[in-house]
Amino acid sequence: MTFVLAFAGSRGDVQPAVALGTALAAAGHPVRLAVPPNLVDFGRAAGLDAYPAGADTGALLGSELVARQLKSANPRTRLRAVAELTLRDGRRAQRELAEIADGATVLIGGSAGQERALNVATALGIPYLPVHYCPLRRNGVASLLPAPGLPAAVHRASWTGLEQLLWLGIRGAERTLAADLGLPAPVGPAARRIARTGVPEIQAYDPLLFPGLAAEWGAARPLIGFLGLAPATRALLDPAPADDGLDAWLAAGPPPLYVGFGSMKVADPAQLARALALVTERLGLRVLVVAGWGGLDSAEFAAHGDRIRVVRSVDHAAVLPRCVALVHHGGAGTVAAGLRAGRPALICWHGADQPLWGRRLRALGAGTAVPVAGLTVERLQSALVDVLRPERAAAAARAAAALVPPAAAAERAVRIAERVAEVATRRSRGDAVQAGTLSVVVPAYNEEEVIGECLDRLTGQLGAITEIVVVDNNSTDKTADIVRGYAERFPQVVLVREERQGLVHARNRGLDAATGALLARIDADTRIPEHWAATVVEFFEADTTGHWAAACGRGEAYGLPYGDRLGRAKKRLRERDPDGVRQVPVLYGSNMILRAETWGAIRESVAMRRDVFEDVDMGLCVTEIGGRNAFLNNLTVGVAPRRMETGIPAFVRYMACLPRTLLLHRRWGLAAGAALVYVPSIVVLHAARLLLIRAYDRRTGTYGLRNLLRSAENNADRPAP
Repeated sequence: MTFVLAFAGSRGDVQPAVALGTALAAAGHPVRLAVPPNLVDFGRAAGLDAYPAGADTGALLGSELVARQLKSANPRTRLRAVAELTLRDGRRAQRELAEIADGATVLIGGSAGQERALNVATALGIPYLPVHYCPLRRNGVASLLPAPGLPAAVHRASWTGLEQLLWLGIRGAERTLAADLGLPAPVGPAARRIARTGVPEIQAYDPLLFPGLAAEWGAARPLIGFLGLAPATRALLDPAPADDGLDAWLAAGPPPLYVGFGSMKVADPAQLARALALVTERLGLRVLVVAGWGGLDSAEFAAHGDRIRVVRSVDHAAVLPRCVALVHHGGAGTVAAGLRAGRPALICWHGADQPLWGRRLRALGAGTAVPVAGLTVERLQSALVDVLRPERAAAAARAAAALVPPAAAAERAVRIAERVAEVATRRSRGDAVQAGTLSVVVPAYNEEEVIGECLDRLTGQLGAITEIVVVDNNSTDKTADIVRGYAERFPQVVLVREERQGLVHARNRGLDAATGALLARIDADTRIPEHWAATVVEFFEADTTGHWAAACGRGEAYGLPYGDRLGRAKKRLRERDPDGVRQVPVLYGSNMILRAETWGAIRESVAMRRDVFEDVDMGLCVTEIGGRNAFLNNLTVGVAPRRMETGIPAFVRYMACLPRTLLLHRRWGLAAGAALVYVPSIVVLHAARLLLIRAYDRRTGTYGLRNLLRSAENNADRPAP
């Protein structure tokens, strides 16, 4: 497995890539690092094979295009600048990256320049594995909007709007760059194209800062923690202090205030320096200024003697724990370093993701944030007084103790990259899906009466099933205890919990947790027949070209008074074409199977509403990414007749979900047909069926008019086992 890591930007953008690259190399994998020309030596100093790709970061940040047009107050000017940058630097980056990545197994890339990496990976026929340093995809937790307390739907809409706006600005350049590599013109934002590949998107930041986001995104976008350099790598990159007297200065007085703006260019460094010098003098603080690329090595500090020390760079891991607090720009790397040091921070943000990090630190209680534009002495002093409060330091210390350790974050990233490479290697060899890669997901809520039989049937087919994932959705009966008993006997049985109530949440939790190449989903009261699992695996084994993205079969209700006769009639019909397969637009929830990559591709698109048919929605999502759903005539399971015993008003409300689901997917014609023809017909059939069911007494095996007066509950909505 050969990995190419393509990361653009400043040292803060490339350093996590170096951490991941050295971890992959330590695991025995060849690694190539593609970075801006000014950071090639940085990568090589860490022991990696580093190559130049794209524009020099320093020259780019100092260019007229970035310094003025990209920071213009006019949105159209900014979008034009983005488009010009995309095309101007994109061609060079694509050309150089294509040469570096030739022969690689997986191309791993950062968010800056993700379109170039995606194009190159697509042209080379290898997976593109994204690594993000902050939330960049649609979600209901991390908002682009500064207003707190907004509904999750508003947050998601803001991400969708930004994604579409950027796409409108750069789509012309993107189509040109795709054509340069012989690729078809892209028809939507890169985020959607990446999601369709089914490859996970690594989130290299800590779940502590975004409560609920890991649960929302699951395995499709795992939050692994901040990537940090291993001590041995840090020693290679920073073998000696950048300032020989810094250690003595730090030891000579109280802990100083750290001030650094990384690669950000400060509009008026002299004015900011005067404000910092004045405010810290008032507060009696020593100051360590790390000039970086921002021009803060101003003469304004000289008049303050040894109270303010200016250095070019420092080792954050060694120096920040010796500081009292931090003032910085809010880059993800500096946020991580400050939290690991357990120090509160004042973020003076410029733009991009920096305000988001400021809000998250404020939510943790470990800091606050102000815009650097228009920063006055009074506002700076007020913010610093706030950050220096003891409760801020206490909150930062608690956060430091709760963060995912850097080694654990790197280990998880390596495992994800290796899994992606393994799948890519199998595909490149044309390997079929192997037996034993089938995971079966069973959502369960208060299913103590039926879960045992379900698991008996599943564990009886462990020759073809590698994993059984039962999702306990807040059951108040003995469901979880029963499943734990099976897990003690069968290591293939896994119990997970989903606290958000509802089938869609439990389903997603199970599919995200499953590890098989094939992901089946059944209900807790589903009765799979003999050879069901083998039939599933054999079908996908035979599909060596990946023609089918998902499959399903029928479900037949058991325990009905007329069930035997109806079952024999259906069986005779099936025997006319026992091995028939046909394409269908939807899936059947009690008996459906998806390829793991199919689930990854639709994970972000599936509806999380309770007023739609979740299985119909999933099937339509599959077709919308260009996938095909197979219906297998020989794949039949038994299902409980709960819905068939529902009263007519409740059944009408239930069936209204069908046209609503079709409308959600803009299937106008199908929705009209369902509402005007199919649903009324089914309701009439249901009424007749309900009369038969209600008139039947299961205890005596007879029909009678008096039975119609009894409720469905009194007539036992589940058959005796």
